[in-house]
This record gives sequence, C-alpha cells and structure tokens, in this order.
Amino acid sequence: MLTKEQKAFAIRELETYNHVQLKCDGYEISLRIQRHKMKLVVGIYVNGTVKGIWSIEHEKHPEAKYLAPHYINLYKPSQKQRIIKVWGKRRAYQEYPELDTKREYRLPYFSNATKAINHLIKVSDSIELLTAELEA
Repeated sequence: MLTKEQKAFAIRELETYNHVQLKCDGYEISLRIQRHKMKLVVGIYVNGTVKGIWSIEHEKHPEAKYLAPHYINLYKPSQKQRIIKVWGKRRAYQEYPELDTKREYRLPYFSNATKAINHLIKVSDSIELLTAELEA
C-alpha cells in the first residue's frame, strides 16, 4: 500500500511532471496528463496500452478495473417521471422492472490526479510507486 507521503508525492509528481508509474497487482500502470477534447485529464495505461474492449466488456477483462467507472441511467429522469405519471408508481415498476437500472462503462481517463490515485488505491490489493522519489 502507498503511504500518505507516497500518495502526496504521486499526485504532486503527476501535476508537475505529467507522468507517474505504479505497479498494481502485477500490472504496470502509467498515469499521464493529456488533452481530451478541450480539457486536461489524467490518462491511464495498463502495461503501456488501453484497449477499447475494456470499456464495454469490463467484466471479462481484469485490467479494466483500473479504468474510471461511469454510470448512465437506462431511463432518463424525465422519462422515468413520465412513466410513473402515466402508470402510477406501483404499476410502473411492474411494467418496467428495470426503471432504476444503471449501466456501467469505463473510460481510460480521470478528471484529476487525486481521483485517479484514490481509485487505484481502492481497487488494488497491492500497489507500489515505481517513479523514484528524489531525496530533498
């Protein structure tokens, strides 16, 4: 596990030098600051690559657990309200049992360094910092 100092160092290193390497459960994880559309994000690479199939079929690929999870409702809130208004709450859930269902997909980037490091700590059994700390 990362110590508090190592975690702070990793976040600072990523924000300053745009690159950090970690070893999580035997995988080499690289975090890099990169541009996505018109904003800067923290890109994540597992053993130097990212595969699109990890985003869609994340249950089948153990490497996908390091990517950023995102959720989307099967029904938009406005659709859900309309269905409940038409059918009534009890009947709506009988007719549409998946009314509250959310779909999960993974993206190969995080919005900031802290979220990326915290996610990696949360999903990893063992994690170590490969980027060398300079002695001050």
